[in-house]
Amino acid sequence: MTKFLKIGLTGMMLLGLTACGAINSLVEQGSQFLSPKGNRLEWRSVAVVAAEGANLNSPVALDIVLLKDDATLGIVTAMSAAKWFASRSDIEKTFPLGMSYRSMEVVPGQKLKIPVEAFGSERLMGVIVFADYLTPGEHRMRIEQLQGDLVVQLGVRTFAVTALPNK
Repeated sequence: MTKFLKIGLTGMMLLGLTACGAINSLVEQGSQFLSPKGNRLEWRSVAVVAAEGANLNSPVALDIVLLKDDATLGIVTAMSAAKWFASRSDIEKTFPLGMSYRSMEVVPGQKLKIPVEAFGSERLMGVIVFADYLTPGEHRMRIEQLQGDLVVQLGVRTFAVTALPNK
């Protein structure tokens, strides 16, 4: 009986050591399991300013797209604004949990203040602004890395997004 007890205890110790190795392996690889992917936005405010004569004196459709996973990020970052606006409803149906967006239409000379709360506090893989201009071009900009007070400046033929210096 003692022999069987020793063999049983030895087997249990070996199983315990194997489990410890598996746990250590998970902890070593663990950053992907233990910490969520993506980053939270570090924006204090977002303003949209359309110049007089913006978009050749026409309203500008503007979407700020919040990307929540790598698959959606890869697809959307490859799109021009024209492609985005033509297919956004299909993309939303295909990736309902992978993204959300805030849409607006801005007329020349208009100024908007978007509450930063409108973007939520989720961790995001990326944020892209698309502006639907009449002129040729990609008309997209990736902005998740920007911090502080953001200004989307809609010009006559294109747009820019900048972060204002801290006051």
